[in-house]
Amino acid sequence: MKKIIETELPLKAINASAIRDKARKGHPGNMHLWWNRSPINSSAALLEAAMQDETGDVSDKKAVSDKLIRIAEGNEGSTAGLGNNNPIIYDPFSGFGGLSLAAKSLGLKTEAGDLNSVAALLTKAAAEIPDSFADQPAVNPKTENRMYFATEGLATDILQYGREVRDAVQEKMESVYPKVKDPETGKEISVFAWIWVRTMKCPNPACGCQIPMAPSFVLSKAKGNEFWAEPVVDGKKVRFQIHRGVCPEDKETNKFSGIGAKFRCPACGEITKDSEVKKAGTEGEIGLQLMAVCAQTRRGRIFLEPDEGQITAADISLPDDLPVGSLPNNTRWFSPPGFGFTEYVDLYTPRQLMLMDILCDEIQKVMDKVTDDAIGKGLADDKIFLAEGGKGALAYSQAVGVYLALVVGRLANFQSTECTWDNRKGNIRAAFTRQAIPMTWVFAEGNPISKVTGNYDSMLKNVVDSVACLPTGGQVRVRQADAVRYDPPKNSIMFTELPYYDNVGYADLSDYFYIWLRKILRNVYPDLFEKVVTSKEELSSIPEHFDGDSVKAMQAYHEGIEQIFHNFYGAASNAFPSIVFYEFNKEDEAALSNPDAGETSFEFLLKSILNAGFVVTALWPVRTEKPNNKFDSFRIAVVFRKPERDRTGTTRRGFINTLKRELPKMLDLAFSQEIDEEDKPFVGLGFGLQIFSEFQKVMNADGSSITVHDLIQLVYQEVIDYILAHIGDVQNEEV
Repeated sequence: MKKIIETELPLKAINASAIRDKARKGHPGNMHLWWNRSPINSSAALLEAAMQDETGDVSDKKAVSDKLIRIAEGNEGSTAGLGNNNPIIYDPFSGFGGLSLAAKSLGLKTEAGDLNSVAALLTKAAAEIPDSFADQPAVNPKTENRMYFATEGLATDILQYGREVRDAVQEKMESVYPKVKDPETGKEISVFAWIWVRTMKCPNPACGCQIPMAPSFVLSKAKGNEFWAEPVVDGKKVRFQIHRGVCPEDKETNKFSGIGAKFRCPACGEITKDSEVKKAGTEGEIGLQLMAVCAQTRRGRIFLEPDEGQITAADISLPDDLPVGSLPNNTRWFSPPGFGFTEYVDLYTPRQLMLMDILCDEIQKVMDKVTDDAIGKGLADDKIFLAEGGKGALAYSQAVGVYLALVVGRLANFQSTECTWDNRKGNIRAAFTRQAIPMTWVFAEGNPISKVTGNYDSMLKNVVDSVACLPTGGQVRVRQADAVRYDPPKNSIMFTELPYYDNVGYADLSDYFYIWLRKILRNVYPDLFEKVVTSKEELSSIPEHFDGDSVKAMQAYHEGIEQIFHNFYGAASNAFPSIVFYEFNKEDEAALSNPDAGETSFEFLLKSILNAGFVVTALWPVRTEKPNNKFDSFRIAVVFRKPERDRTGTTRRGFINTLKRELPKMLDLAFSQEIDEEDKPFVGLGFGLQIFSEFQKVMNADGSSITVHDLIQLVYQEVIDYILAHIGDVQNEEV
């Protein structure tokens, strides 16, 4: 029987929900960075629509539509009218856990997985761990004796023990974060940021001055509180003089225009070549120099010249037990290796490495304290690990450790040499402002104990607020597994966000966080953190994972996608459709009306689904950004299922006749709901594919089967004709 998702949806409301879904206070995505997060409530609405039978009654249709809108808005939860034969929701690419949370909100049993250890951990933190400690009272000695519901107790303990970690770190590192004197009041005030610039020796043999390589010497553009730094040559060295006021245009930078690392020497005027800078880097001759110290006063933020005390405080020895992990040699996303920065730890100052090392150690210590406190509050001293399904004192302490590790992960995003200085707002930018690790020349080192953007307390609060809002009472099982070799659960619905070719290098990028998470949690989840870095066998077409062979990479990706759908067919529910999200791009769109175009990625996906034995019954654009004519891509939900009955073949002409007869009725119904005009062609295409699913095959005049490309072309033109005719009808009615 058809489901609502195969007939009509309040798509405009669902898209509005997806666009609103941002990692704000209390949002599960705010626990830790993940790329291309799946929205939660809009996904839940789609899943609900896949569970509900299509109905012909007008009042029933209205009730279902209203319910889907309430789910999309986060105002309604569990699925009604489902018995013990509920399908299992199967998500083999769980990411941060958004789709697992969507299924959980509907009370559906979920099996999720991801080959990426960071993704698996995030999904566990969001959807699995909270159920083990639902309604568990807080165990820290400072907590009040009262009833705790859902994750309140867990969140309370994370906050308290997180503060204890902060206090320990502050005590151990106080001397390396020295204060400065307010030049007006003479009082000592805390520094909240140190602004650094990379340096190299001038390639001019007659000069040899240390060149500061600064894309900008401007420290603050805030109106009325402008500051800038001027390099002053002092022999072979350069010091910085801080000026208050608007920086003269010719003093803003010493970077030479054009592509590459080209900087002008302030002493002799020599301009470095990009190759010279890279050579200096690979030979370990790129240095660091403190350019300015930033502090907060009652009058606003001020910038001071670094004195010897500030310079000495940052010049510390490296910790002994540093994590290992090499940056990928992939210049599209990773620029630092070209300049000699080949290890992830190369992206940190010694002081930042000291901070991260102490944080990791203190969290492991506090976990032991949580265990003792939990036993004192009556939790079982069963010594069963969290990874083994434990719910006693040890497992609880490890759960607290998981969330504190996520605090460290969040802090790492604001504590590395990848964090540039925003001189417009006077803030530190996160390392990841996009899905790449670029080479930075001027960066900001924040004081983690201050109130600066990205400080420890704000990271802790973000995690605590998110944990406090996590749902409990579901059945979510998460495991680390390769989706291509994953054994899907029987009677399941695939509900997943497919990895899109080489769009995001999840494995490579997540190593930035993995090295620190592993340092804290390798004894908590030994299997999850067994490897030194994350597995690079992820499903992708990244050439660097295949010895630089792009053809081999593409072939492996295609074979993997095909295998996933073939593996799933035997386990797929006979009664309910599945949903996969795909990133529809400009190439896909251009091919819709171009008969000479080659096979697109979208067509390959559809072909893989059809070849596995499924039929496609709907397409729904589910946008996470407002539509834009300049879009690079947008998400589209592909709905597919096992055929419900035996089918026969037909001719191309027979299919066209059926399409012309059936499609207008389907579009009349679908478009009776609120759907934005730009989404209608794709929705219509989905229903044309549903009509195609009524036939085993469609034969061309020469006896060959119609290709997916020809099929899409044919259906798309019928949809466009319908839309144009409908526009004409509307215009006539208005006249």
